[in-house]
Amino acid sequence: MSIRESILVALDNLRVNKMRSFLTMIGIVFGVAAVVTVVSIGQAGQHAIMAELSNYRDGYFLIYPKGSAAEEGNPFFRLRELAEIRKLPGVRYVSTSQTFGMVGKHKKETLQFSVTGTTSDSPKMKKIDMVAGRFFNAQEERARQKVLVVEAKFADKAFGSPQGAIGRKIQLSGGAFRIVGVYREQESLMGGYGGERYFAYAPITAIPGREWISDNLSMLEILPASPEHMDETIRELKSWLAERKRVSKNAYATESAKDAEQMIKNTFSILQLVIGSIAGISLIVGGIGVMNIMLVSVTERTREIGIRKAIGATPGNIMFQFLVEAVLLSFIGGAIGALFGLLAAFGFSAVTQLPFVVSMEAIVLAFGFSAAVGIFFGLYPARKAAKLQPIESLRYE
Repeated sequence: MSIRESILVALDNLRVNKMRSFLTMIGIVFGVAAVVTVVSIGQAGQHAIMAELSNYRDGYFLIYPKGSAAEEGNPFFRLRELAEIRKLPGVRYVSTSQTFGMVGKHKKETLQFSVTGTTSDSPKMKKIDMVAGRFFNAQEERARQKVLVVEAKFADKAFGSPQGAIGRKIQLSGGAFRIVGVYREQESLMGGYGGERYFAYAPITAIPGREWISDNLSMLEILPASPEHMDETIRELKSWLAERKRVSKNAYATESAKDAEQMIKNTFSILQLVIGSIAGISLIVGGIGVMNIMLVSVTERTREIGIRKAIGATPGNIMFQFLVEAVLLSFIGGAIGALFGLLAAFGFSAVTQLPFVVSMEAIVLAFGFSAAVGIFFGLYPARKAAKLQPIESLRYE
């Protein structure tokens, strides 16, 4: 019997026992669906975070005091120190940013804003996609002018278009801010959570409570003149800060965009492996179901096996036939499970606004594993069928 004939016979046997075959496949379906869903969602999350990290220029890094640094004195940064740091060898741009929750009012409507107080160097260090107007400049920052760069979503809602928002004012906590620019906010991993909230940039010098903020900056953003010499720039900056603040060089920690990228990749890989392994238990349970139903099938078809052996079928032919049926059962379950997994991942992406990522690796892995389950758990029933004696099989009622 050829492979094609074996597959047709197996499909016919599965068709005859539709309900039994369907119930047997459920474990495989859920196992494969879980694996595909978990891996696809994990890759979507990783893709979203990597897209955010790609906005930073090469060599970009953060420097901040360690938790134990406060015991040595005051390791925090002052806003007026940024100009001095900018003059250090190897430093091209320096900035800082802190995000504040603010309440805004527009046409008697109360709005929630997340305003990032930063400096005019910020768009030189990371990509900010301006769609109208401009980012605030150094002169406005020094003059502590209440200017604002808002996201396009707010400009569209409040003023009809990004261009229509330029020059308009909005009342925020601390006074009226004039809109000088509109940017397109990139979808983030947590976008869509926390209710309706709008994002904006403003000079950190114009943020209410700036006197306290200016002397207690917890983080600096640095872009070295040469990304290849980032490590050297970090050492020079730590030495300068240690001398100025009278703390040890080990009082500060740094984190580059590349470090964050590698850490995220490792984290997502571990999470996908752990959760995928747990989901894979369903495939094992489904495999046991395949073995059980194939043993039942061998018992039911004992007389058929005897007839086939009597007319010349070898034990290998019998074994191959039952093995094909077990693999086909698992493979069909795997195909249905992969489809359900992709639909679940698509639904998750639609709800969370994360990118929909089709993980071909997960699909191939799930199909391969389901086929392996069919072979492994179908081998024993197939061997049992092959070992049946023709005379005893023909006598079986």
